[in-house]
Amino acid sequence: MPVRICGIGKGIPAKKVMNDELPASLETSDEWIKSHTGISSRYIVDENGSSATLGMSACKDALKDADRKGFSVKAEDIDLIVCATAAAEYWSFPSNACLIQKELKASKSAAFDISAACSGFIYGLQVARSLMLQMKYKYALVVGAEALSKISDWNDRSTCVLFGDGAGAAVLKNDDTFEESFGSFVLGADGNGCDSLYLGKEDHHIHMDGRAVYSFAVGKMAEIIETLLKKENLTIDDIDYVVCHQANERIIQAAAKRLNYPMDKFVLNIADYGNTSSSSIPIALVDMEKDGRLIPGKKLLLAGFGAGLTWGGCFLKW
Repeated sequence: MPVRICGIGKGIPAKKVMNDELPASLETSDEWIKSHTGISSRYIVDENGSSATLGMSACKDALKDADRKGFSVKAEDIDLIVCATAAAEYWSFPSNACLIQKELKASKSAAFDISAACSGFIYGLQVARSLMLQMKYKYALVVGAEALSKISDWNDRSTCVLFGDGAGAAVLKNDDTFEESFGSFVLGADGNGCDSLYLGKEDHHIHMDGRAVYSFAVGKMAEIIETLLKKENLTIDDIDYVVCHQANERIIQAAAKRLNYPMDKFVLNIADYGNTSSSSIPIALVDMEKDGRLIPGKKLLLAGFGAGLTWGGCFLKW
């Protein structure tokens, strides 16, 4: 039975922090951050906020969106909740997915988290889709939810200026009256690069080898896009938008240049949100739909990469 996305939503903290509002002790500037990353601002949770609370907001927003589109999906109808996160509310358990299930009162759903860092939403889509087909689940929620401000070292300007908090979610429906939303997927990992980007065991802060991650990301993004086009027997001219993980504007520009593809195919919203890890792709989809770029029939490539090192991509028809 075909699986399609029938609703999307986002959860964003109230507090927006501009570059020039970052601590003076970082000895950086708005101009430097913009020129090196493309970031102008990011959203940060308060002391009561977490990746789980943002995920709850995104899932509620996605269910409302599904209702607006005529699907009338109730929380009690959800069979599965998959939450991708690198910064869960609890270090180990319970999972964010279970906290979200509790808040939504989605009592009949299976619920679990996955850890694939910034690739997590793509992994989550394929995991949920596969389980829906195998288990004959009708509805699933896939959410990327992050509170990276809580694991950032605010004395390390090479990392803390990059990250923001947020969540994005999608409601999936399994129904043979629909056209399938998803085409080919690409998933992969290289554990040999695990030291390039990791959460410290002692300090619980993000550590990153920026040059190594940049080199990996540019090459892998280009590879994902080329592989998906080949699998789908398409060219870039057949694709309306390429929605990449929003890690750094220069990474996306470099991948486009390597492929010799026009930048107007590539979606950029990192200026407003910073790097929100697993939530960056679904947040971008929500913003695209709200501003009228994402309408039925549009053909997309999604591509993400992250710590692990992991990567993932898929073809998606809206």
